[in-house]
Amino acid sequence: MLKIKNLHKSFENLEVLKGIDLEVNKGEVVVIIGPSGSGKSTLLRCINHLETPKKGAIQISSTKVDAEKSNKKDIQSLRRETAMVFQNYNLFKNKTALENITEALLVVKNMTKDEAKEIGEKLLVQVGLKDKRNSYPSTLSGGQQQRVGIARAMALNPQIILFDEPTSALDPELVGEVLNVIKELALNNITMLIVTHEMGFAREVADRVIFMDEGYIVEQGIPEEIFTNPKHDRTKKFLNKIVNK
Repeated sequence: MLKIKNLHKSFENLEVLKGIDLEVNKGEVVVIIGPSGSGKSTLLRCINHLETPKKGAIQISSTKVDAEKSNKKDIQSLRRETAMVFQNYNLFKNKTALENITEALLVVKNMTKDEAKEIGEKLLVQVGLKDKRNSYPSTLSGGQQQRVGIARAMALNPQIILFDEPTSALDPELVGEVLNVIKELALNNITMLIVTHEMGFAREVADRVIFMDEGYIVEQGIPEEIFTNPKHDRTKKFLNKIVNK
């Protein structure tokens, strides 16, 4: 469903992604872990071309973009197949929770206001925020804002949802409410690629865990393999540091 071949990305002289090959199957939940600066978030941002890769190909379903030959139309087609949940929510501050969800349906999908509103209200119920439909982001907690962000991503019915450390900006007591919503999505066969530092969550929700370091995919496997019997020394060192914090 998602295929990435030989993906490279540099920022000036710093090479951040060094030839990433990755496939994600339909309905699969893949979690990416690794130290800061390993290229995890950059990989996500390259998938929907928020960052422009230097080299390599990205394919989602039948839409394929080659970094060295891409054009605006190809990139727009690729973006329509994805939705992203950002670390810092990225909600429109001047719009209510419901309006944040319906905006893309009106602009991208050309729905009527009534159609968009019906979908938005259903999604607010799904993420446990029915009573916050008319609330502005400034009146919502971080966890509530992120749940609106997840509902906004779901509204577009994308082929894959990309989560860029969805709990890292949250106070510890708010993390659980966001992770619970993502767990519910996982049960509904929604394809997800999640960058997270929450190891317990990764172990529980992932079909497959990928360990990245220094711009490479070092190791990948089912959670049980990665967390209890990692094969690579770099994976072992990283997990030992996390466990012994």
